[in-house]
Amino acid sequence: MNLYEIALGERNRIYYLTKFERYDQKGSGLRMSWNWSAFFFSYLWALYRKMYGWFFTYMVVIVLAVILDASGYLDFTRVPGLAIIATIPMWIVFSVYANSLYHKSIKRKITNAQAKLIEEPKLLEYLRHKGGVHKWVMWASIPIIMFPIFLLIISIPLLDR
Repeated sequence: MNLYEIALGERNRIYYLTKFERYDQKGSGLRMSWNWSAFFFSYLWALYRKMYGWFFTYMVVIVLAVILDASGYLDFTRVPGLAIIATIPMWIVFSVYANSLYHKSIKRKITNAQAKLIEEPKLLEYLRHKGGVHKWVMWASIPIIMFPIFLLIISIPLLDR
């Protein structure tokens, strides 16, 4: 039984199984490949795929960029929104390595589950629960997308000072 199949769930399983098989053959390390979903939805894709660390890291970087921009700390250029523009390289790099990061995340979940659970039915149930996707993210994405935009909007009056 392929534990990747269980941990991935139904959504785009074949796509990721193909990628993961190739990554496993090449050994450890990050592998470059493009992920359009990660590109278009960035931090939301990470949340959807239950990659909480990457979701929160992405959000912290965006919030810090907005705060730095609004505070005038980066005022030496007098370009509004410069800090947000500076996050574009992170966005591109994340899209390039998203599949590999997801592979490592799923692999870690499988390894942790195997260390905790010996009985196969419990292992499979655990992986089904910890893996897969958060379907609610699609519905909650509008307020989540709006949060950084809201931060930028409320920071605009601070830029006029």
